[in-house]
Amino acid sequence: MKVGFLSIDRQTVDVREAKIAAFDNGHSAEMFVTVGADNIDAALMQLRAVCDAVVIDGNTSAFYDTYKDTLSSRPGNFELDGKLHFVSSSVTPGYLLSVMNLITKKKPGVIVFKTFGISEPELRTLTKDCVKKSKVRLGFFPEFMECEVHACFPHSMPQEKMNEYSVRLNDVLRKYTYSYDRISLAERVSAVLAEDGLKLKIAESFTGGAIASAFTELSGASKFLTEALVTYTVSAKNKRLGVPLQVMAEKGVVSGDTVYDMANGLMASGDCDFVIATTGNAGPTAQSGAVGLCFIAIGAASAKEINVFRYVFDGDRDYNIKSGVKTALFLLYNFLLQNRQRMAAARAQVQAAKQQQQNPTAAGQPTE
Repeated sequence: MKVGFLSIDRQTVDVREAKIAAFDNGHSAEMFVTVGADNIDAALMQLRAVCDAVVIDGNTSAFYDTYKDTLSSRPGNFELDGKLHFVSSSVTPGYLLSVMNLITKKKPGVIVFKTFGISEPELRTLTKDCVKKSKVRLGFFPEFMECEVHACFPHSMPQEKMNEYSVRLNDVLRKYTYSYDRISLAERVSAVLAEDGLKLKIAESFTGGAIASAFTELSGASKFLTEALVTYTVSAKNKRLGVPLQVMAEKGVVSGDTVYDMANGLMASGDCDFVIATTGNAGPTAQSGAVGLCFIAIGAASAKEINVFRYVFDGDRDYNIKSGVKTALFLLYNFLLQNRQRMAAARAQVQAAKQQQQNPTAAGQPTE
């Protein structure tokens, strides 16, 4: 079914969320039109010519006034000339869900891949052969360095076949995917930190406290966030983190050496399992290096390891800072996965040693 959206005077519907809601229910969000109260009739005729259902939001009083001779009352939804109409002054996520429930007879199966660091065209190329010659539909919904990939399966498709296509998609998307649920990157990283009982420290210059803010906007950050510092000046980096003045003088405040020492200073203070540090030139000007140049350090205390990454973001100050935050979170997420793998390997070794002690014959040891 094709769904259209008519906003009168003001638009309350989130276009991206509307497209996702329609796709996940086997429909398409076909058109979005915003008009003043004087152009309602012409706009609705345009939508009705293309769409099977129309959602009307904004100044709904003007809508009812326009059709007072056609509608005897002010219904929240109605059918006219074979077209479904839904009217609400505000289209919230909950309202979108209720509309989709009303127009969807047989809900398809949906799997979500929340990806980061890969563009929509690249994702389309990567997945083009995964569902070839099938009735599986793929939807791509980009949003600031991320892209949600939704796989929509016909309701009649056997679970075994769904699993087969899911495995194919996961094989090519795994390294870009941070979640299979519709949660944010910060939420996913927070969940892993809390689940694994890990402590985090942060030192920010380039991102100016935005990484810490991404965590503290969520409830439960106190479970894993030990400390967050904004060390903006040379003096702060030296006094609070122990970054040598000579390093900053010779290598520059914006350098891999400086961000390494920032991370090292956090780790040296103890009471943490992982650290994040950032330095760079957010813009609009730069004292040294290019605008958008950013260094991010991720440190793992258990592995006694600090990794430094260099990026050059190409937007304005706000864009560059947001890019730095998202990138730092995804880097940390990958390190958290590696930590889980190390812990699992360590547990397997301990278990194998126990089994060997309990059953030396099975372990291949000689017996008398």
